[in-house]
Amino acid sequence: MLRKIILFGISSLILLSGWPLAANVSTSPYGINVHLPGNDVLQKVKDAGIKWIRIDINWFAVEQTVGNFNYTEIDRVVAFADANDLSILAVLAYTPGWANNNKGINYPPDNEFYWKYFVQETVRRYKNSIKYWCIWNEPNLDDFFAEGKDAFVEKIFIPAGDGIRGTDPTAFIVGPGLSHLTSQGREWYFWMTYILTLAGEYIDVVSHHIYKSEGVSRIYDVLEQGDNLIPAVKDVVKDTGHEFKPFWITETGWHTNQVSETEQGDRYLSMLQKRKEKDYPKKIFFYEIKDDPAPGIEPWGILRSDLTAKPAYSVYKDFIAGKYDGSGNGGDEEEENKQCFARYDPDGDGRKKAHMLSTLRGFRDYLKRVFPAGDKLVDIYYGKSGEFLELSLSDSRVHRLGQELLYTMARAVGNNPGNYLNRPPDVESTQKINRLITLLKEKKMSPSFERVLFWAEKQLKMVEKIPLNRYLSRELKREIETLTGKKDR
Repeated sequence: MLRKIILFGISSLILLSGWPLAANVSTSPYGINVHLPGNDVLQKVKDAGIKWIRIDINWFAVEQTVGNFNYTEIDRVVAFADANDLSILAVLAYTPGWANNNKGINYPPDNEFYWKYFVQETVRRYKNSIKYWCIWNEPNLDDFFAEGKDAFVEKIFIPAGDGIRGTDPTAFIVGPGLSHLTSQGREWYFWMTYILTLAGEYIDVVSHHIYKSEGVSRIYDVLEQGDNLIPAVKDVVKDTGHEFKPFWITETGWHTNQVSETEQGDRYLSMLQKRKEKDYPKKIFFYEIKDDPAPGIEPWGILRSDLTAKPAYSVYKDFIAGKYDGSGNGGDEEEENKQCFARYDPDGDGRKKAHMLSTLRGFRDYLKRVFPAGDKLVDIYYGKSGEFLELSLSDSRVHRLGQELLYTMARAVGNNPGNYLNRPPDVESTQKINRLITLLKEKKMSPSFERVLFWAEKQLKMVEKIPLNRYLSRELKREIETLTGKKDR
């Protein structure tokens, strides 16, 4: 009975979540790589309206001697982010000499217990401020990881994944964060297939790093179409069964020895416009905020080393502010609620996803057209979806469970909502809804959202008592009036 309605009303609030508040978690797609910069640099990030920063938490720097942790600089960056509404994607990587007999930071530890313990300590320390974690950086690049993909999965990825999940079950893991290499032994497509196949259950967000000197069109060619015998990134993600997970580019950009500063700005604009047009990737982190003043380091920054702005900084800031054809919205791509079904599509294309979205739109319209309380139910759904988005963004369990329920609902509705509404309840889905409600009740909610949630929980207990069509036609209108305290005049 109301299992079905809660699939529409509570679990299908996921429709508005896009992809996934103790921690600051923004829905903005705009990010930048910053490492561990000074507060003056972080202020420049904030001034530009960029909502996401990708930071480095290097094991070799934090735990220089076994058991002695120094988080001073990370504490400072996290405190600034907390105070200024910046969301953090944190990279955990690189081995101290004491843990691998001084082989180098790009070798795994001799005993992965020490690595896992560092991960646990770090996630525990920042679990109220950081919800998104990367495990290592570009492990298919020799300078960052000197052993093969099997060693990476066994000695690095799985121990860290277990450490993150065990310490903060609400956290999101972003990966594998590979460099788009095609050289022998480091082929990104072999590494990505291997990691997603053997350890994909740990990954909540699929990420990739891609740089192309030819420009933005070339980036999208290799993402979506492939290159000769090399598959497209989208195809590898799909073939391994992860196409419905959000996809982020966590490094891309152009340095200004490679192109002029003006051309760098033009390419940033082109990338931002293309990303917005396709709604793919879901988030983008440019590399990087500021030029490294050290000799021999290419100037990737959108700020010079003295913090003066290159044209790309102004382009990024103005794009976020909406100065390019209404491109922005305060840094957040929050569409009108009535467009929520279109916003759900993770990749913006694909017949399977398009069919799912069309099915759910049809079910929404059917409810509004056929049942007296349909409009009220849909209004409740839209009214609470924004708060649900915030809750799901900060808890990967809510995100994953809601996603499962959404797919279950889309499959069950099919093209015949009348039959769907007459079916007996699905026990497995009912159990998942109960679990979702339990998770949401752990959260700090507004009084109005809390009322809706407890109302839904009460309705769920009635699931076995009467047919859904009867409930929609008779009881639901009265129940909603009781919930909202409003009656039709």
